Amino acid sequence: MKNQLLWEQLRAPELKKLAEKNAVVMIPMGAVEQHGPHLPVATDTILAQWIAERAAKEMLDKGIPVVIAPAFVIANSMHHMHFSGSLSLTPGTFIQVLKEQCRAIAVQGFRKIAIINGHGGNTAPIDVALIDINQELGFPVYNVPYTAGVDESPFLDKQNYMIHSGEVETSLILAYDESLVDPSYTNLSGNSGGCSDYEDCGALSTFHYMESHTENGIMGESCAASKEKGIALADAYCKRLVEVLSDERLWSVPV
Repeated sequence: MKNQLLWEQLRAPELKKLAEKNAVVMIPMGAVEQHGPHLPVATDTILAQWIAERAAKEMLDKGIPVVIAPAFVIANSMHHMHFSGSLSLTPGTFIQVLKEQCRAIAVQGFRKIAIINGHGGNTAPIDVALIDINQELGFPVYNVPYTAGVDESPFLDKQNYMIHSGEVETSLILAYDESLVDPSYTNLSGNSGGCSDYEDCGALSTFHYMESHTENGIMGESCAASKEKGIALADAYCKRLVEVLSDERLWSVPV
């Protein structure tokens, strides 16, 4: 069945009309990388796409024209490459491909572009790319995590916020499709901190491979996850994302 929200399922005249209506374009930005022994390697892509589609449907119901561009699947996961199943672009290639995708969308007449990011490792290269993208296009393209600034602590028992493969992501995948989660998650947890107290408190930062943080690929408390938490979190993210992307002030701000 045709999905009216997805760029790749629409016909050229339909996309032309969306551009003429000044539609919002979401680019789901994920990753293919290990997520511990219990979650699929496409977790970040699955969640970015899922939340983007839910938010887009709500926006469409409110009369806001919107379309979801093809997802950016393989991204910046260099820090996971020593774990099985992980795939990555180099940061330089990632930045170049993102710039060209945004440029192509703009050539088609769209002026409201939001990158819906589902992976923390993408944040730095996205922000670097936007320095060039926004100057070239002459309008702001936004980096929007699908969590959209939601305070996650009220939803959680053992964490205060999302950490890799922990209570949040495991809960979300349980809510999305329980069959994708290995039942072993109920007994799993991992290191929740960085490699030093200095990094944890924000005094400094650097690059580490993921195994410097965790042996099993998990950071956080997967064992505390539940489908109910995932449903509640997804609802909160979706509500906030709709609020953010529906705010016309975003799209009138100069570069």
